Order: sequence, then structure tokens, then C-alpha cells
Amino acid sequence: MPSFNELEQQLQVPGRWQPFVGSKLPSADTLGYSLKGFDLDPLRDALAGVAHQAKRKKALKRLKKDSLNPYMIAALDGHELWCSFKRCCSKCLKRDIEVNKKIVTQYYHRVVALQLVGVTPALTLDYEPILPGEDEVAAAIRIVRRIRQRYPRFIDVLSVDAAYLEAPFTLATLEEGFDVVTVLKQENRDLYQDVQGLLKNAPMPTVITQGKRKIQQWDFKDLTSWPQMGRSVRVICQREETTRRIRVGREWKEETITSDWWWMTTFSKHQANADWIAEAGHARWDEENRGFNELSQHWAMDHCFHHEPNAILAILLILALAFGLTTLFFDRNLKPQARKGHTRLFLSHRLLDDLVLGIVSCYWSQPP
Repeated sequence: MPSFNELEQQLQVPGRWQPFVGSKLPSADTLGYSLKGFDLDPLRDALAGVAHQAKRKKALKRLKKDSLNPYMIAALDGHELWCSFKRCCSKCLKRDIEVNKKIVTQYYHRVVALQLVGVTPALTLDYEPILPGEDEVAAAIRIVRRIRQRYPRFIDVLSVDAAYLEAPFTLATLEEGFDVVTVLKQENRDLYQDVQGLLKNAPMPTVITQGKRKIQQWDFKDLTSWPQMGRSVRVICQREETTRRIRVGREWKEETITSDWWWMTTFSKHQANADWIAEAGHARWDEENRGFNELSQHWAMDHCFHHEPNAILAILLILALAFGLTTLFFDRNLKPQARKGHTRLFLSHRLLDDLVLGIVSCYWSQPP
């Protein structure tokens, strides 16, 4: 349901929710106030328990069917939840924007999310708020410091974008026992300029052909152009040339699109080959495509259920738990014929029908 107000109206239907929540039904305000006092650690423990059990029961499947990558990849990225010109709390971020030729203050909330990528289902493992006066890297470091206890030997590598190419984050990741793959694209960095110079005199690249896509790949090891790290790093460069057909007027023509990808990694050449590192770098987009987009469009992630810092985090963690459990239920408990032609949103509505409406016999027991 997209809001507590809708849930409050549902709770007013006689006899519908009493078997689940008892005879004393809460209002929307009571739901919000209760979330202010939630202990977040049990929610994070529950998310970790679901992830570990899914891995043990082989419920996590690689998206890339022919992948030989042995590592479990997680991504960290920031996401803006909502904004307001009137309502604010103690943890709101602020920015000045122009509206009708006037500068006004806008309040908003951003979080950093940790999500498994490269596998299905796309389980979200943790959230951390970005506090006033800090950037998302500081929030990401807090997640990195926290997840080792709950995910020992579960996550191998963190895949992040160029904003995280900072020595404090990379060193914190290494201290906690994780490797990192980071997009490299800041041209003013010494490391970037060093790789740029190496490419001019580099030997012939490794060439990989995948259908209509041709990949040239370079692997530069033992680079010392990042002195703040106190150790050497490695950079993988790929140039992808993809041929596609486009319609121009009444004719079909072929065009070639070229894109360059550079990744910095702490993996040594003995730990991971260049293909695996590139796969981890590309997998980072899963967090945007199969995480934020789906949760925002269909699971009301960007709705402000209750504007209070602890309540905001509690709702996000509960939402992540609900999303992960229902996705696992649909994938593991429903036969392919029962799922055929139905989206997870449709199936979630049928689950609600079963739980509270009681109009038809159990959907899940019906023959396909």
C-alpha cells in the first residue's frame, strides 16, 4: 500500500484485519509514532538472515548465465527519497534553488543503499542516511564498518561509482576484508593521467567478441600513482564497439557506438582476471535498474510515510525485507506455469487478496 492513510482505511473494514493485528486497530498516526521508537538492529539482522538463508538454499542465481566469476558482488550508491519546501526534521539536508525567480530553501533526504548485484533476486542488505554536512562517501563508510559482523564471508567485493574513489573509503573497505571495484573517470587525478599515458604506448589489447559487440581490453597492474593509498592498485580499461541497426527514412543502416570504461580495483592479478573485474564494474547498474527503480515505482520507496529520521530508516528496512521475502516466495514457491505472464506486482496484489479479502479460495493452490 502506498501510504499509512490507505492502510488506516483498510483497517476500518470490519473483520478484515483483526485476525492479524487484534481487535485494537492502530491509526496512521499511531503507526508513524511507533516507528519513531523502532530498534533498527533487529531489522538489519532479519535482512542478513534472509540473505544467508537464500545463499545456503541456492536461491541466488547469477544473472549472467555463463559467468565464471566466483565472487559475491554488492553495490553501494546514494538515492534521494523526497523533498519539501515546508516540512523538515533534524536530519534533513538543505539546498537553495530558484523558484519563480526567487531563491528558496528545499529540504530533502538521501540515503546510501547496499544491495547484492549480479544475482537475482536483488536483495537490499542495508540503508544508511546521509547526514547534514557530509557526502555519501561518509555514510558508505559507516555501512562498510557495520556489515562485516552480519555478512562474514558473504560479500567479497564492493562495486561503486566514481564518487567513491577516495582513499578513506577504499582503505576502510580493505580493513574490513572487502575488495573494491571503482569507476575511474576524474581526469584531474594523477592515476587517471598515468593510465592515459600508458594507453598511448600500450601493447595490443585483448580482444573479446560477443555477437555484435567487440571489446578491447587492457590490464594495468601495480600502479603507484595514488600515494594516499600506500599500496599499488590496478586499472582495467575496456573499449566497447557495438554495432546496431537504425532506421533512417525508409532504409536500415548500421551504426557503431563506442564507449570507454575504466575501473580501479584492489584485486591483484592472482585474485581475479580482468573479465571478472569488468563484470563486477558493470553489475553496479543493477542497483539502479532492479533496486531503486522497482522499489520507487511499485513499492512506494520514495513516499514519506512518516517524517522522522528513525521512522524513515525503519520503513526502508521493512520495505527491503518485504521486497526480498515476497520475491523469494514467488520465485521459489510458485511453479513456472503459475508465474507465467504475471508480474511480481500482480502476484503481490493476489497475496493481499489471500491475506485479507477472502473473496476467492487460495490463489496459490489453484491449478495453473
